[in-house]
Amino acid sequence: MENAPLPDAILARTHLDTLRQSCTFRRSQRLFSLLAFLVEETLAGRGSTLKELVIGDALYSRTSPYDPRVDSTVRVEARRLRRKLIAHYEGPGHDAPLRIVLPSAGYQPTIERGRMSLARHGEIEPAIDLAVMPFRSLAIGEDDGLADAATDELIALLDEKTPLRLASRLAIFPYRERLCTVTKTARDLDVRALLHGTLRLVGQNVRVAVELADPHGCMTWSRRLLLPVNDRSTLDTRIANEVLAQLPDWILTGRANCGRALALVS
Repeated sequence: MENAPLPDAILARTHLDTLRQSCTFRRSQRLFSLLAFLVEETLAGRGSTLKELVIGDALYSRTSPYDPRVDSTVRVEARRLRRKLIAHYEGPGHDAPLRIVLPSAGYQPTIERGRMSLARHGEIEPAIDLAVMPFRSLAIGEDDGLADAATDELIALLDEKTPLRLASRLAIFPYRERLCTVTKTARDLDVRALLHGTLRLVGQNVRVAVELADPHGCMTWSRRLLLPVNDRSTLDTRIANEVLAQLPDWILTGRANCGRALALVS
């Protein structure tokens, strides 16, 4: 277990966020907090340190240090989480691209490829981390080039400031006038996640709606931003910088702590 390769952080965190919003965990935030802690510690390379005392001190200690001799909270919650995960993957999550497995002995989870994902992709990992799809203007005004300019600026910023493997402009801009499903686009571009958004003029402001979707079409993150128009000549750059500032860390730094492509635990 200690020598197992780290799972792919981007895929793992995307799946974790999908679990958080699922019907299985939506009303079980306490169990999800335990799951998130175990997964994040594993992604950080500290899976082998996940002992009852460590977990108890991090999540369940109150006014005094957690004492496993008199407090069974960690053991009880781990059993509940283990059952919850099994029920999820046997039910609504049966076709999930990943599966998080909590062993019956110990607290270090493993992250495995889902059965449907293995069959669908033939065990070949997507070549690209993120595709920034062309933003769409919704009655933005006479200059309809703002959406394209903001898209181009965002791609340039992500390429400069993150370790992500990005879909090229040549690959994504043909989709500007094309209506395609998320799943087909992700399959055609061979990407792990898609970022897309819209721009709408609201008075003297521009409203930017952005969201991330996984290859199965599930939204994993979204934001609504409102920026003053002010200097129109710099608006595309300001939009790109604001979107970049809002993007979650797991999509921006998922590969930053590794010198190689992270391999899935098998």
